[in-house]
Amino acid sequence: MGIRGRIALAISFVTALAVVLLGLAVHHISAVERAGQAQSYQDSLLSSALQVYQRDSLLALGAQLDDSTLPPVLMEAVREGRSGTYISGGGDPRVWAATEVDGGKVLSVSAPYPDRDPLQRALDKALVVAGAATVALMAVVAWFVAQSLSRRLRHSAAAARRIAAGEPPDPEALAAGGRDEVAELGRSVHHMAASLAARVEAEREFTADVAHELRTPVAGLVASAELLPHPRAVEMVRERAQTMRVLVEDLLEVSRLDAGRERAQLDEVELPSLVRGIVKRAQGQRGVDEVSVEVAGEGRIVATDARRVERILVNILGNAAKHGKPPIEVLVEGTRITVRDHGDGYPPELVDQGPRRFRTAAPERGTGHGLGLTIAVGQAVVLGARLEFGSAEGGGAQAVLDLPEAEAPAEGR
Repeated sequence: MGIRGRIALAISFVTALAVVLLGLAVHHISAVERAGQAQSYQDSLLSSALQVYQRDSLLALGAQLDDSTLPPVLMEAVREGRSGTYISGGGDPRVWAATEVDGGKVLSVSAPYPDRDPLQRALDKALVVAGAATVALMAVVAWFVAQSLSRRLRHSAAAARRIAAGEPPDPEALAAGGRDEVAELGRSVHHMAASLAARVEAEREFTADVAHELRTPVAGLVASAELLPHPRAVEMVRERAQTMRVLVEDLLEVSRLDAGRERAQLDEVELPSLVRGIVKRAQGQRGVDEVSVEVAGEGRIVATDARRVERILVNILGNAAKHGKPPIEVLVEGTRITVRDHGDGYPPELVDQGPRRFRTAAPERGTGHGLGLTIAVGQAVVLGARLEFGSAEGGGAQAVLDLPEAEAPAEGR
């Protein structure tokens, strides 16, 4: 149950409880008032009967002397010299009034006092109807009040989701009015989202600027290394410069992925053939070796960007070759590609949180910049695919890439 339902239910419950308590109070007050009126009427009737008896020695107005059915409590009170009234229960409830007359006799009058008075029943029915209507009305009002409150909370949650997805916050949400706690919370969340968005954008721009500024000097360094006279020096400088160039290119690619400027060029390709070609080209690069490709079932046609799929698989294979242990196995099953090595497996935080740039997480997986898997995840998002990291049965790291299938061709018209 959402917050709207809970608030409406709570308000309705409190309203119903208040209505029940009020109804019980009104019922009790009405019953006490009815009893008081009945006793007062019988007392006045007894006064009139006493006057007639004292003047004419006659029993009038239904009065009786020494009535055997007179309640003992009332009889005792009269014997003590006190007049009184009393309501008896039992199978024949009655309201009594009695007093002592000359000669020690007791003069009394009584009248039926039914438990279910028609007026009392009508009042109780009216209370039930009015209470039910009040609860229903308050439930509707509470629902609309909770709807308004929930709407503003949903706006705040939507702003948080937008910034989590890398999108800019809604400018209109920042201008939301209101002075209550929910409005203040919403404004705080939106301002926080805007601040985080500005920070993320600044980091993106910084990464792009650094990579762009390093690109030209690194290219010049690679070219200058060719002019060095000593072969070993040339090899060392070239290797370091090549490493820097790959890092710069990766940074540029990360900045483009972060900015959301990448678009996939989709073509229908036969997945097993694509994977075999990628693995064949990848062998011998980045230390990738001893890679086997297995196809389970029939080959599937997928609508994807072959260049980006290659970028993803090459990065995963390079990570497996550098940080894992051979052999590396690639399984193509339907539209799913599974890459497995036989090393120590991915670190738990990488499996739970995904790869993060400049963090290799576990020393046992070796050293690196952490950009390869970050780029692979970003390229999978561009393709509309899903890339997950986990542990293989029997040990080792396992990466699973699920690609979308090609849409079925429309029938001729």
